Amino acid sequence: MSLRGAVPTRTWVRALNGLLAFAFAAFLLGSYWPIIKTFDLHRADLGVKGEWTGDHARLVTTVAPGSAADRAGLEPGDVLEFDPNRSDDWVLASYRNMPEGFTGTLPVRHSDGSQAIVTLVPERVAYLPATADRVALIVRLCTMTLLMLAYVLLVWTHPSVMTWSLLLGGFSAAPFRVWVPYYFAFAAGGGFEWWSYLACTWALVVLLLPFGLSFPRDTVQGLSRRQRTLGLLSLLGVVGYLVVLLHPEPFAFHPDERFAAQGYAGIAVLSVVLAVVAMLRTYRHSNPQDRARLKWAVLGFAISLLAFNASFVFTVFRSVSDWGLSGSALTPHHWIGSVASVGFVLSLGYAVLRQRVVDVQFAVSRTVVYGIVTTVVLVFIAVLHWLIGRQIEHSGLAFGLEGLAAVGLGLVLHRASHGINLTVDRVLFRKHHAAEERLRQVTAALPFATTERSIAQAIVDEPARNLDLASAALFYRESAEGRLQRVRSERWSDSHASDLDPESFLVRCLQAEHRAVRLDDEQQWLPPGMPEGVAHPVLAIPIVSQHALTAVVLYGSHVNGTLPDPDEVELLTALAKAAAASHQQVRIATLMRESESQQRKIDQQHERIGHLERSAAELRELVRVRLGGA
Repeated sequence: MSLRGAVPTRTWVRALNGLLAFAFAAFLLGSYWPIIKTFDLHRADLGVKGEWTGDHARLVTTVAPGSAADRAGLEPGDVLEFDPNRSDDWVLASYRNMPEGFTGTLPVRHSDGSQAIVTLVPERVAYLPATADRVALIVRLCTMTLLMLAYVLLVWTHPSVMTWSLLLGGFSAAPFRVWVPYYFAFAAGGGFEWWSYLACTWALVVLLLPFGLSFPRDTVQGLSRRQRTLGLLSLLGVVGYLVVLLHPEPFAFHPDERFAAQGYAGIAVLSVVLAVVAMLRTYRHSNPQDRARLKWAVLGFAISLLAFNASFVFTVFRSVSDWGLSGSALTPHHWIGSVASVGFVLSLGYAVLRQRVVDVQFAVSRTVVYGIVTTVVLVFIAVLHWLIGRQIEHSGLAFGLEGLAAVGLGLVLHRASHGINLTVDRVLFRKHHAAEERLRQVTAALPFATTERSIAQAIVDEPARNLDLASAALFYRESAEGRLQRVRSERWSDSHASDLDPESFLVRCLQAEHRAVRLDDEQQWLPPGMPEGVAHPVLAIPIVSQHALTAVVLYGSHVNGTLPDPDEVELLTALAKAAAASHQQVRIATLMRESESQQRKIDQQHERIGHLERSAAELRELVRVRLGGA
């Protein structure tokens, strides 16, 4: 198996996919970020355990000694009857926030058949009682946002079944078990909320399977693109069925209880394990060169997915019979999920930006990567500052502590920007950075080139070697109207095109615009006889001297099939401009040498003429003397 490049996708297709992905991600992030309201959520603890039996009734199975239920005389076997139209019943059902000093009443059917109304004074339990619980949730939301930004970016740059599966499957990592208490406490009860079904992202975990099967080239052996798309749509149908079946409803059977939780955990484990197995299979069937590039990406994906899944399953089975009034039990899972998310993003960045095992076509500039990473980190720091402010706002030293926090935040922001850029550069772009530095040195040295051969080597050999380009060719013409002849190339054979017609659209476009042109396969830019595969030219850069097109350089894709990214195009353009200036200097120096040579020849001719004239004069004088003597 080889990691070959894909056919470039039209710009409008990428833009449409990017907009759809961004809209979907924005909707779900907008649904999940409000769960920070649970920081202020306090729920009622009646001291009972039980089951919802239908008709908004709950069967009491256990009563804790000394609890509110025990003080009200409730016993196992009693049935509590709730009315969803009464606000107090939502509080007594441990859904909505319980005010301080709250007291409520409920109808109860005793096990002997009698009915009564009991007065309950429940305990007030904070959902997130500790600062560590709140920090863990904030970190989880920040890392989830980071994941979504990475997925949306990948869908935009490479719209495919693989990237859409990753985007949708990635939303299964959202903190759904915190979203449900938030939904019950702040949003449920107002009728049918369609958005609550879309926010049930846990079922999307099954879509990690098509991602694993199609990674990294959006291909599944034996399946066409149409079959892969139909398979993805079928899985979306399964997701919809699971969401409708197990959607959480207040005053009803909870989907996270009993076999539903175990069944979902089984589905999640099976989907993730099969996805990891599929990626390992891809690695196993790759050639040695591709294995070296896939190794760390696949390992990072596998560890991140399995760690997150194992943590989730443990959390599910730990509280399989009860949602629990406190969210503290989820705090370890939040930390593991956050670390796994960061690991997944780093693996994805390693695969795309450093090893290029995923063809992102018009790859994202490093400036964009710096901006995204810096923005995410700074947003996280700002949110953390807000969280700390909430903890100290009621303190008597609140003003002073807020001032210290502001100063500390400023110092962190000052240090963070440089550190983030340096880390990104070293981790994701080390090899890329070294290649760019080499090309910058080549560009700086070009003005000192003294031969056309040196210039040709600088703009053909150096980019092909340092940027791992599959091909490069230089076409040069002697006169302004002549054909452009291929004078130097890398990975072009004698059977390939040896010249470019000056009347071709590509040459006229380069002459008119004086800038690099990306060669879309859907446009007839090039004549027949071009190299095929990854060596097929994808970028044309003009070399312009005194507003006249003197040469054209054609570059192919990278050897792994990905297109040159914007930073590389900028470097190659700068190299071409330096080559144009150097070429002009070389031509001037050549003309000067030719002029000097011609002048030397003229001087030599003058010397010969002078010598001949002197010889003629001597001969005439000799003839005159001899004739006079006669």
